[in-house]
Amino acid sequence: MCAEIFTAVEQGFNVVGLRTATAELAMVPELGGRIVSLRNRRSGREWCWHRAGASWLWPNRAGDDFGGSPQAGIDECVPSVAACAWRGRAVPDHGEVWFQSWQLDATELAAGRLTATLDLPVTPLRFRRTISATLSGGFRFDYALTNVGAASEEYIWCVHPLFKIEEGDRLELPAEVRELRVNGGIGTVPIAQGDRWTYPEPQPGIRLDRLETPGMPRGCIKGFLGPLREGVAALANDRTSDRLELRWDVSAAPLLGLWLNRGHAGFHHIALEPTNGAPDSLAQAVEEWRQFGQLAPGETREWWLEFVV
Repeated sequence: MCAEIFTAVEQGFNVVGLRTATAELAMVPELGGRIVSLRNRRSGREWCWHRAGASWLWPNRAGDDFGGSPQAGIDECVPSVAACAWRGRAVPDHGEVWFQSWQLDATELAAGRLTATLDLPVTPLRFRRTISATLSGGFRFDYALTNVGAASEEYIWCVHPLFKIEEGDRLELPAEVRELRVNGGIGTVPIAQGDRWTYPEPQPGIRLDRLETPGMPRGCIKGFLGPLREGVAALANDRTSDRLELRWDVSAAPLLGLWLNRGHAGFHHIALEPTNGAPDSLAQAVEEWRQFGQLAPGETREWWLEFVV
């Protein structure tokens, strides 16, 4: 589908985006290729969360804690989500691409696609992402990850989208989902990594599908669902008829990370994170949970993700 390319400026940063008849996506290449807006043009609903206030974007450098980043919209995490030591390397918090300045491919841009390729500064991997419009008016993300080193490399990839929560929002997951394996959180009861919670009601009266967490109004939880047979998840609102659906290549990313924050640090947002590995630390994913990806020297792996707005 043809999409209109548009440019803008937000807080002094150059924005490049795609606009269809029904949806609009805006990214800031300089800030790690961050998607700062994903909007339904018919209803006006903005799905991307950002901090309150006029200044909610700023640059980061290698080694920065992700908590000190804008945490706005949609980022990419590779080859780990949590900072860890692996193969003698210090892998930074939330990976190695979110703090880099991305350069869009001019030829791809002329064809209506937002494409960037970048080398990871610590791990010998090359990451490529292309965003294009779909026939339904949404957006497709096509990925490629290449091992440019001389040895086999383990990795985790996840997309990291922080979505706004509005009254009446609910989470839709495939019927096969019956359990969430906990990575961590804050609540009224102790929450330990590896705990297994019944989905959607881990505690009486607490419904994850209604975006509730133990410890509200200050609770948060991170966990993993799957492995899944169907790569689909959605946020829907019966009151407004708004709906955002994620579809992805479950053969390459069989898990769904779920981050739900209902007041921690004063924030209210949810992240639906298709991923190939768990938990957030690559070291733990390899050594303990044994859920991760691996690339032989010179090998490239490709996968895709769609946002249906």
